[in-house]
Amino acid sequence: MPPANLTPTKWPKNLTAEHLHRLVRAERDPRRALALFDAATVAPVPTSAPTQILPSPDTVSLLTSRLASAGLLPLATSLLSRSRALFPSNADLEPPFLTLLRAFSRTHRPLDALKLFRSAPSALSLPHSARSYTAVLAGLVAHSHLPLAHSLLADMRAAGFGPTTATYNVLLKAHCSDADAPIDDAVRLFRNIPKPDACSYNTLIDGLCRRGRRAEALELFSEMVENAVAPTVVTYTTIINWLAREGCLDDALEMFDEMGRRGIAPNVVTYSSLIDGLCKGGRAASALDLLERLAKEVKPPNTIIYSSVINGLCKEGLLREAMEVLDRMRLQGRKPDAGLFGKLIVGLCDAGRAVEAANYLDEMVLAGVQPNRVTWSLHVRINVAVVTALCVRGEVGRAFQVYQSMRTRGISTEPSTFHLLVEFFCKKNHLEKAARVVLDMLSERCIPERETWDVIVSGYWSKKKVRQEAEQIWNQLAVI
Repeated sequence: MPPANLTPTKWPKNLTAEHLHRLVRAERDPRRALALFDAATVAPVPTSAPTQILPSPDTVSLLTSRLASAGLLPLATSLLSRSRALFPSNADLEPPFLTLLRAFSRTHRPLDALKLFRSAPSALSLPHSARSYTAVLAGLVAHSHLPLAHSLLADMRAAGFGPTTATYNVLLKAHCSDADAPIDDAVRLFRNIPKPDACSYNTLIDGLCRRGRRAEALELFSEMVENAVAPTVVTYTTIINWLAREGCLDDALEMFDEMGRRGIAPNVVTYSSLIDGLCKGGRAASALDLLERLAKEVKPPNTIIYSSVINGLCKEGLLREAMEVLDRMRLQGRKPDAGLFGKLIVGLCDAGRAVEAANYLDEMVLAGVQPNRVTWSLHVRINVAVVTALCVRGEVGRAFQVYQSMRTRGISTEPSTFHLLVEFFCKKNHLEKAARVVLDMLSERCIPERETWDVIVSGYWSKKKVRQEAEQIWNQLAVI
């Protein structure tokens, strides 16, 4: 029970149930809200409160929801139990009861929801209903307790409660989400629903798409429209997502335009699905247009969407546009990760723009994007790509600078990269740098291959002074 000192020091002169509801709603801390509720409704009444009042059912529902959302399920359960005495009508107590059942499921405790449901008739004098059966079924299905769900469904029918559309939707979701379950079973179940709603259609459309039966999904969508069941943003997003995944980009764009004609506003998921499909399908310019619309009409794009667009632009050689997107992203306060920086850096390397790639590598380091256990190999690939590109372009100083930065940051160098640097520095007559790389190899117990030794020995041998000294020593040895 919350401590008493959380209650207000001053109460209104004429405290009413409506006033209490406003106080509970305004209090952001659910524990303090519960203390306010108890101070006004539980005897003995505080001396500062004029009268003890009877709260409204809406206040109990609100407070139960707040406590459940904060994970304070024992307090929410206790409040529900105490409210039984306040509201003898089942109609008043069922909304907070349903809220609590769903909260148990949301916090991955569906078995506790089932326990609360089974104890409701005795502990709360609250009989079961079709809605409470459905709420528990949904939790069991969502957490893959399918045998218990089937058993509860049998109990529901035995209790005289025929499955409602909501109940069918729960079962339909179970069939469609189980990859091993035949989708035809879900189709037969759908046909048994007396009045399927948008949720019914959406679930089966998604299930058909997941099994690659896109034509049947589109037929079901047409049937949905013919039966005057209004498609929702979820309906369109599901179809657009699967059309884009399968490369049917024109069909996906047509479906996107149809949404607008029907007055259904696409959400971030809709945009994300279509943008990703366009980028993977070689139509990054169209994806860039959608990115502009998303930022203008919905909300700023997230990092995943930005990453898709930058990757698509780089693959198509639109590097200037990719750099502009990255700059816009950073202006919006979103921090690029190693994967996003890597896409642009590698794209610049592939285009022969090695110095720009090295500059972006420096920006990545300055931004604090450091390798970890997950991104270690990615950082290695990015740095190797930059070193390789700089060597190809003949940028001696910059290549050595990036190499030293790699070692300073503890990024390992592959044997092939060591050899590349030795060969490059020897060709450019920077034998000191080549020798430094060889020493670094030995310090890491990376024994140079014969080709590497041949390169550096040949490099030193080509020096006139070294050759003359070697010849003198050889002549002296010949005399001896």
